[in-house]
Amino acid sequence: MKVFLSILLLAICALAQTATPVPTVAQLLGTWRLVSIEDTMKDGKVQPSTQFGPHPQGFIMYEPDGHMCATIANGDRPAWKDPANATDAEKIAYYDTFIAYCGTFKLDGERSTVTHYPSVAWTPSYVGSTQPRPFRLEGNRLIITASRSLSNPDIQKRVLVWERAQ
Repeated sequence: MKVFLSILLLAICALAQTATPVPTVAQLLGTWRLVSIEDTMKDGKVQPSTQFGPHPQGFIMYEPDGHMCATIANGDRPAWKDPANATDAEKIAYYDTFIAYCGTFKLDGERSTVTHYPSVAWTPSYVGSTQPRPFRLEGNRLIITASRSLSNPDIQKRVLVWERAQ
């Protein structure tokens, strides 16, 4: 009987050590700086985001009151020739390489999903939408996976890596 209980205790301890802890809102709170964006195409190819380039810039912020904001831009966008009077082509290029939205969020820790509910956004289609984002925490990194509402239908999923801002 003692041997059985010892084995059972060892098994329980091993499972407890390998079980992934459920993420909490407290772990998400704060400001995160964008490190990278990687797209997996429907043909299986993995590449940096064509929309945001190899040097994307951005922040995502989660507040204790349940509000959030996210901003992402292509870090290699050229400056406007005349900053006070951008051409229509320059404006379109900036719009196509930028997203921003703010609203509220809810965490489903059991599913490791944070859902964003934008109330203001760079595009009308995001306002009032529901944006579930599966994620994982690895040290000071927040890794979010998006597979819905992507601008390019050839993208199967987009992985965004954020690092806690200092």
